Amino acid sequence: MNNLLKLSGLGLATVLVGCAAVYPFMQADPRADAQQLADWQMPSKLSALESEDQLKLLSRLTYPDTMPALKAVPDFSAIKDTDSRKKAFFDYLTPFIERENARIVKLRSQIEELEGKLQKQQQLTVEEYAFIYSLFDEFKIDMMDADLDGVRELLARVDVIPASLVLTQAAKESGWGSSRFAIEGYNFFGQWCFKSGCGVVPSKRGQGKYHEVAVFDHAGDSVNAYFYNLNTFYVYEELRAIRAKTRREHGHVVAEKLAAGLARYSERGQQYVEEITAMIIATRKMIGQS
Repeated sequence: MNNLLKLSGLGLATVLVGCAAVYPFMQADPRADAQQLADWQMPSKLSALESEDQLKLLSRLTYPDTMPALKAVPDFSAIKDTDSRKKAFFDYLTPFIERENARIVKLRSQIEELEGKLQKQQQLTVEEYAFIYSLFDEFKIDMMDADLDGVRELLARVDVIPASLVLTQAAKESGWGSSRFAIEGYNFFGQWCFKSGCGVVPSKRGQGKYHEVAVFDHAGDSVNAYFYNLNTFYVYEELRAIRAKTRREHGHVVAEKLAAGLARYSERGQQYVEEITAMIIATRKMIGQS
């Protein structure tokens, strides 16, 4: 009996070790979770991989958190108490911001693990190479190899955006959720699009301009697009450089320091940066994050 128990225990241990070896690739069906990825987050070369590696790659790229409940934009202007109105606005958007940052933390930890392997001159697997190149596509990094330089370039882009910065910009750009574009198109960040019919034509669009204000299906899409813009668009290279510097110096990202990289977000330039910085500091206690 004791020998049988020992054998049973050994068998269980073997199973557990085997499970640990394939974690985090133990999702029930990563293909279902991948349906929550935006088009630009889906790996373009997925079909080139063997089926097992396809599942592993999708597991690497998917969100660790499910999409929060999708609700219509509340009538924030009906909330007369200023602090209550601000809190309601923050509460509405925060789950979507946390979800985006949770995925970035998941991606970043895997990139750092691969950076460690490359530093030790260890060979990467086909699926690990596919993961790196998928992120090159998603975060718009061209002409890089899956080597230490490429991985370190990824780390400069695949990083969190503090909730306090995101919420402050959303409040500023949407009038605390009361703007026409926020109410009708879930656009909380004043984001533009440049294809006819892609959004709403602003009433004060200047002559010769052809941009429209983007329309989204729900708040999650608006937040997702905002993260995509700041982490990929060339005009925010300074913001990403500041973020990498503050991470090296402080061990984490500091919201008001990142605000200095937003001068090109608005035509008001440095005045806009100062306004956002002041708002971050003023609302820090309410948001509860740095």
